[in-house]
Amino acid sequence: MNALETLETSRYNESIQSVLPVLAAHREATETGRSVAPESIAALKAAGLARLLTPSRNGGHGASLRAQLHACAETARACPASSWVMMVCGAHNWIAGNFSARCRAEMFDADPDLFIAGTLASQGTFKKAEGGWLLSGRWQFCSGVDHSPWLLIGALRAKDSGGGPGSLHVMLPRDQVELDDTWHTLGMRGSGSKDVVLKDVFVPEHRAEATGKLFSGRSPHAHDHENSGLYMVPVLCSLSAQLAGAVLGMAREMLSLFIEKTSVRPDIYSGEGSGAKARRGTMQRRVAEASGEISTAELILARNCDMFDEITVAKEPVDEAAQALLRWQSAYAVELCRRAVERLYAGAGAHAAYNDSPMQQYYRDVMMATHHAAVDMDGAAELQGMQLLGVEPD
Repeated sequence: MNALETLETSRYNESIQSVLPVLAAHREATETGRSVAPESIAALKAAGLARLLTPSRNGGHGASLRAQLHACAETARACPASSWVMMVCGAHNWIAGNFSARCRAEMFDADPDLFIAGTLASQGTFKKAEGGWLLSGRWQFCSGVDHSPWLLIGALRAKDSGGGPGSLHVMLPRDQVELDDTWHTLGMRGSGSKDVVLKDVFVPEHRAEATGKLFSGRSPHAHDHENSGLYMVPVLCSLSAQLAGAVLGMAREMLSLFIEKTSVRPDIYSGEGSGAKARRGTMQRRVAEASGEISTAELILARNCDMFDEITVAKEPVDEAAQALLRWQSAYAVELCRRAVERLYAGAGAHAAYNDSPMQQYYRDVMMATHHAAVDMDGAAELQGMQLLGVEPD
């Protein structure tokens, strides 16, 4: 049992294990198709993993964030992109719990296994309209948009808005947006994180929430649920930890692949045969350090999960110090995984450079994943450093 597993998460192990062969079998199709294979999406839904964080009142499991992290880490070993889409859309399904009951019913009543794609960054604008808002703009990085009938996106108030909060997050049907396939990238190619474009698309008031309350865990709709404390976890604290869970799984698999290859790898220039590289102290040190970094990342994320459990039980708003710590721990866990994967790939030899090498894909995917703003190392370190030093933000 790893540090993310508990009796609660073990309830989902059978479901997780059931999808791994499917995800692995379609990993290459996902990569080349630049979108998660339909077979993989179907397997995640059939196993009930799409509804892991969907509110129980809307047909979901209403599981803990620890269960989601565990599922993301395990599935990432079989297919990073499938895990990524499950992570992003699962996070949005969880955020849906802080939207109105009417909004949730519109989305989940017809399909409690749906994935909600979208992007949390407020990249477009909104203007006030009769009974709601008009949204316009371009939103990048909509992971899993090919497989989602609904989107969650954020927007800033336009100068000529005529009123409203500074920022809104809304739910809207995917058929109201235009998809622009811009997703040609270094890594995470299978996530299908395309752009969506809106031009004066109307969103009714009941499908919109002020970003401030939504992101801080202070939405009044949290109290619609028996486990209301789960919805009081701040959004960026939750998202960064879920993202780190997926990266942890990728790093674990990279370590396994490296050990498997290195244990039989010959030394070409010395003429020594199978296993020669494994007998080198330099390789042994790479494996030891990488293993230590990955294990440390796992323990840090387990601490985040402990804090999430405490917040869920307390059912109280989370102060700035705890938020800074949660975000820092997620970002640092991702950084440790990045260092481990970087170290392993540097010692993997020339064969790891080929496109058909799994190590090359896992390396690229980890490097790409670490660029997500939710785990920005500099920003998270600054927030935590200010808290530790007692420095007030400018």
